[in-house]
Amino acid sequence: MSQTVVPAPVFTRNVPAPPPSRLAEASQAIRASLSGSPGRLRLISLGAVACVVLSALLGGWALQMRASALDRAAASSAHLLLLQDVQTKLAQADAAATNSYLGFGLEPQEQRLTYLAALSDASIELAEAARHSGADAQALGQANAALNRYSAYVASARANNREGNPVGANYLESASNLMRDKIIPPLQERADADTADVKSAFSQGANARWLLLLAAVIGVGGLVYAQVLLTRHSHRYVNLPAAASTLGLVVVLIGAAVVMSSAQSEASDVRDGPLNHAIGLSTSRVAAFDAKAQESLTLINRGSADEEDKAWNDAFDKAVDSLDERIYFTAKTQLDEYGTAHQAINQTDVDGDWDTAVKQAISTADGSVNDLFQSYSDTTQKDLETQATAASDRLGDANDRLLPVALILLVVGLLCAGGVWWGVSLRLDEYR
Repeated sequence: MSQTVVPAPVFTRNVPAPPPSRLAEASQAIRASLSGSPGRLRLISLGAVACVVLSALLGGWALQMRASALDRAAASSAHLLLLQDVQTKLAQADAAATNSYLGFGLEPQEQRLTYLAALSDASIELAEAARHSGADAQALGQANAALNRYSAYVASARANNREGNPVGANYLESASNLMRDKIIPPLQERADADTADVKSAFSQGANARWLLLLAAVIGVGGLVYAQVLLTRHSHRYVNLPAAASTLGLVVVLIGAAVVMSSAQSEASDVRDGPLNHAIGLSTSRVAAFDAKAQESLTLINRGSADEEDKAWNDAFDKAVDSLDERIYFTAKTQLDEYGTAHQAINQTDVDGDWDTAVKQAISTADGSVNDLFQSYSDTTQKDLETQATAASDRLGDANDRLLPVALILLVVGLLCAGGVWWGVSLRLDEYR
């Protein structure tokens, strides 16, 4: 008889499944919250809030960009005018030094004081201008070193002139050549760099409007699209908090655009108005003082006068061309009167009456060449101060409102984001 072997029973122990990880739980909760109609409403809310916040940030950035550009334009404009003032004072000092030399040791005290004051002011302003940037420090440092040599040459010319030594004329001519070849060019180079920087800053400021437009498209477009989706899901045409948020964002963006446009318009008016006029006046004055110095140098170099009078004419024509006759009619008339008086002196010298030409060139009587030139100098100096002050003040005024409006835009943007979130929450409550 066979025996059946029954296998022993196998006992299995139920091992509990491992608990889900926190990440898995969070992922499952998110999927659950975003599923169905409530989930779609939450997605709409998140998208609308992101659009509004991004719009506020971009709009604030656009306003800050324009403010920064105007700050840069104002700084470069101020530096440009400072450099041109240095050039004017240097040219004025050179004109005073050369004209007083014609007195042959009997230089007028007033001209001596004019020379010293102009040279001192130019040296102080040159040091101030050199602090603007590293490139300015290097270029203007070389100009300052040359200016020290220039003043030494003038001092040597003056000392020899008082003793009646003809070599004084050589020192004076060397000083004037140094002024034109080594001092003025670096100043003009840095002035040209400032002009380019002002132009670049205005271009950057103009580009900020496209960033503000992008902010408006993202913010307003996102809110409108969100409300369209809300209408489809809730079958209600108006969500008051979302609509109010849209209106608030539109209003603040329009206000930002108006302020930005006004600031750019004001800055453009300054560039084409006071700043441009100030640059023209400065250029005219530098060239006019150069012409005055050339007038004296020709007489100092006895026998060098000719009918063409090229050096003087080149400088004088530049002085005339730099003046806007429609605005500065008086200064233009005074400059023309000086030019007529100079031509008479030059013709007298060409005709061989050098002594009379010198007497006419150093005279300060009413209607003399120096009196006529001084009238032009006084008029343009007053006009230049007016235009430079207007340019500085108006550029500052144009920039004052931009950053406060940027802050307002950011605050209103956050409020609008809260408003649209609240509006969607009202619809979500209907599902509970």
